[in-house]
Amino acid sequence: MSQATMRLADLCDVVTDRIKPSEQPDAIYVGLEHLESGRFTRKSNGVASEVKSTNTAFLPGDIIYGKLRPYLDKAVLSQDEGMCTTSALVLRPREGADPIFTLGVLHSQKFVDYAMAGTTGVTHPNTSWAHIREFQFPSYSPEEQKNIGDFLWLMHKALTASKAVVDAGQTLKKVAMLKLFNFGLSKESQKETVIGPIPKKWKVSKFGDHYEIVQGMSIKGNLSSDENGVPFLRTSNIRWGKIDLSSVSKMNIDKSTAKNLQKGDLLVCEGGEIGRAAIWSNEISSCTYQNHVHRLRPNDDSIIDSRFVMRWLEEGFCHRQVYEGVGNKTTIPNLSRSRLAEMSFPLPSRGEQSKIADIIDLIDTKLEVHQRKRDILSQITKTILHKIATGKLESTIIIHCLDAMGNEKGFLV
Repeated sequence: MSQATMRLADLCDVVTDRIKPSEQPDAIYVGLEHLESGRFTRKSNGVASEVKSTNTAFLPGDIIYGKLRPYLDKAVLSQDEGMCTTSALVLRPREGADPIFTLGVLHSQKFVDYAMAGTTGVTHPNTSWAHIREFQFPSYSPEEQKNIGDFLWLMHKALTASKAVVDAGQTLKKVAMLKLFNFGLSKESQKETVIGPIPKKWKVSKFGDHYEIVQGMSIKGNLSSDENGVPFLRTSNIRWGKIDLSSVSKMNIDKSTAKNLQKGDLLVCEGGEIGRAAIWSNEISSCTYQNHVHRLRPNDDSIIDSRFVMRWLEEGFCHRQVYEGVGNKTTIPNLSRSRLAEMSFPLPSRGEQSKIADIIDLIDTKLEVHQRKRDILSQITKTILHKIATGKLESTIIIHCLDAMGNEKGFLV
């Protein structure tokens, strides 16, 4: 790679061909809503007849770049012809310039920052071709551009495939949860209850009958950097089925007054996303929690598997009960301690509870594997894009990666 620099305008030109939807009503139409941040291809498209204003024509191989709110990082390679919104620029790679490499430059954080620095308008910030055409970055030979472009395209395909697996897994999980909570393991006939249809053999119970429910502490003290401070869980630390310990605060409070958690405690958030819950697994010792969190401890573990209850909350079956009795439509309901105690939930046998929880846990475990893979691929791509824009990319590394991918079928996907 040469130490010289080049401009975006050395790679591509802006296309100004205009077309009216009425001239080609069946043509593909691409708006910013059809583009997803960071992706190399569009996620969907519309039809020209759906819009009225004049648009910009594009051809296969052109790049559609969203100039409105450039921080959203929307730029895709077109693989067909059509028309796009004037809130986007159509960039046509010059002869000898690699389209995917050019697209990679547009997706680099350095370019996004540069585009933002040249925006006009507060409510609807727009950048312009006059500004972005001057973006400078290290010069790459046509051969280097092609190698980098080939690598980025393989990474894009791998990310797209990984995302499809995750999306399919999430759909599978939702369908599985609906069927399991509505029909149970044996798919037996249903009965109608206050919480909706459930299997005939299942019972309906109230949280207050099976759980000791204790609201968290209202802390007025200061955050502590002292090792003796007490770890303090907030609602932001509780995710769907998980507890995020990466940002747990410590509070200057008397440890003897702290409401400590025990392994197996079910934590349920009072507000926000109704029913957001997770189970404490003794990740850290002497941990307490804020007053917007309820700690549920089963009276009898032989009757209740809190994993089953947590999954039932996750699916959202509790929403109707929470919203009942809220007469004022502007009032945001919350899951108060008294309301939670009176809330009903399904109660199959202890064995069936555990089996259902095991099935959902297994789906989640598989999902997490693919989510981690997707995240790793995404991070690798971002690193390569950064190195392209800063001149820290060794072309030989890309060649070795391409060779490795060619020798290992399915290396990425």
